[in-house]
Amino acid sequence: MADTMMAEVDHDAIVLFPNQTQSGKERHKSASETIVVNYDKALEYLGGFGPWQKRVFFPVAIPIAISALQVMGIVFLAFEPDFKCRVPLETFSALNATPAELLNVTIPWELEDEEWKRSQCSRYSYNLSDTVFNTTYEEFVQAYPAANRTQIPCDQGYEHDRSQYKSTVVTDWDLVCGDSWKVNLAESLWMAGLMVGAVVGGHAADRWGRKPVLLVALAADCVFSTASAFSPNYAAFAAYRFLMGAFTMVTTLVPFVLGTELVSADKRGLVGMVIWIYWAVAYVLLAGIAYLIRPWMWLQITMTVPYLVCISFWWIIPESPRWLISRNRHEEAAEIVRRAAEVAKVTIPDEVFHDAIPLSQEQEQAKKSETYTFIDLIRTPNLRKWSLNLFYNWCVNSLVYYGISLNTSALSGNVYLNFALSGFVEIPAYLISIYLLDKFGRRLPLCILLVFGGISCIVAFFIPKSLGWLTTTLAMTGKFCITATFGIVYIFSAEIFPTVVRQIGIGMASMSSRVGGIVAPFVNLTESYWAPLPYVIFGGTSILAGLLTLLLPETNKKQLPSTIEEGENFGKEGIVQEEAKE
Repeated sequence: MADTMMAEVDHDAIVLFPNQTQSGKERHKSASETIVVNYDKALEYLGGFGPWQKRVFFPVAIPIAISALQVMGIVFLAFEPDFKCRVPLETFSALNATPAELLNVTIPWELEDEEWKRSQCSRYSYNLSDTVFNTTYEEFVQAYPAANRTQIPCDQGYEHDRSQYKSTVVTDWDLVCGDSWKVNLAESLWMAGLMVGAVVGGHAADRWGRKPVLLVALAADCVFSTASAFSPNYAAFAAYRFLMGAFTMVTTLVPFVLGTELVSADKRGLVGMVIWIYWAVAYVLLAGIAYLIRPWMWLQITMTVPYLVCISFWWIIPESPRWLISRNRHEEAAEIVRRAAEVAKVTIPDEVFHDAIPLSQEQEQAKKSETYTFIDLIRTPNLRKWSLNLFYNWCVNSLVYYGISLNTSALSGNVYLNFALSGFVEIPAYLISIYLLDKFGRRLPLCILLVFGGISCIVAFFIPKSLGWLTTTLAMTGKFCITATFGIVYIFSAEIFPTVVRQIGIGMASMSSRVGGIVAPFVNLTESYWAPLPYVIFGGTSILAGLLTLLLPETNKKQLPSTIEEGENFGKEGIVQEEAKE
């Protein structure tokens, strides 16, 4: 009887018998026989986050860690050590001057942040006669007093302090003074690449599957990351950074989606936060790697080597069963579920593979409705207000996160230690946000963390330089808060956008985030006008985003809106009810 069991389904369906004998005898495929996998039912036996999911999840999260190395590596690849103009010292050899005296007659003093410092971008120029070379240092200074000396930009290149860094892209290509903006441009091109990857990679993964798109992106990332280490000039380096950014976004997005699709709904929040701990751990480890490997070329190669581990993904990472089911490839999904059952050492009943599930009210509405676009997010008053609010929130989160992360070298103290601390604070931030979401909802924690983090950023750079440890502590506090809000706003947004435009909403929010990331490096440039200005901007925009959060509806333990109408009325009494308690 087991061999003849079948589901009552549509007449165009195809059959797959779950109880085929080991002989491999072919079965007759009747028009009324089919296999329809119910993955949610399968999870009742496999576990919401059981042995099989863990076996897949932990390796599939590795690209997230590699992405952290590539994203944050620019801090060390493009580190700017101390430098000064290169001057023809042999011209002054006859003066018999000490190094300090030679510095006095070649490099001018400048007032910077109420402190006198040697100029880094200009030098003295003299119209010297032959008689000058027979004078002493004292006679030369009398003949050319500082007030009468001509200052010119560095016209013979720069001398970089190589005591800490053997080479960086800054020292190799003199990306300082008038060319310092090129480092920020390279960072912004990376963020632009992330934006392209978010759009193109998301569509590719939906069309061709999670696994093949992930493997192609990993291979491309490996190639371009290696090529960037051998860049002959700045233009090539910047171009490779853009391409790396695009593919790194895919190798970050797809593992996140795949990981959350493997588990049950009640485990998605946990998995969605835990996967970013990989990022934070790699972030911390990068400080040690950069400390040990000082030439930027070898550091870039070292950060690329982990991609070779991902070759094994061809054999150990399955396609997402949910994606296969959405593409009506139930036979392949059934095979994956059977292998999962072997790993979990459970028996999956036949009903899981023969489940003709009627369309829910939500699915029927989506099926009958028109095609929705971005315009639907701003067509009605409440959704327009909430959507723009969320887009600004995503933009600020990215602006502040990358602004602080990429500017740790400006903090007092050891750059490696500051960088490691900046990564380490992310681990408790992700863990605590899991508790906050469940205990206090979405709106209040998001508001408090954004406001408190913003205040910390502003206050940090008004602390006297003698209290450098306090400046670093406040900056790390801001980083902790913004890391937690980044995780919260993602979940908050998914719950506010109605089902029919949820993917569009998240996509637009992600693009808003990339805008913040593109702007962040240039905000850091404003420190040349006033040292605290970047952190005043980060703090001010963060405080505003936190206050605007209070205008959003609370979504904790609420039924999610399905239609535009439900989304417009979200939170109104009688429209959205509390979720039924177990």
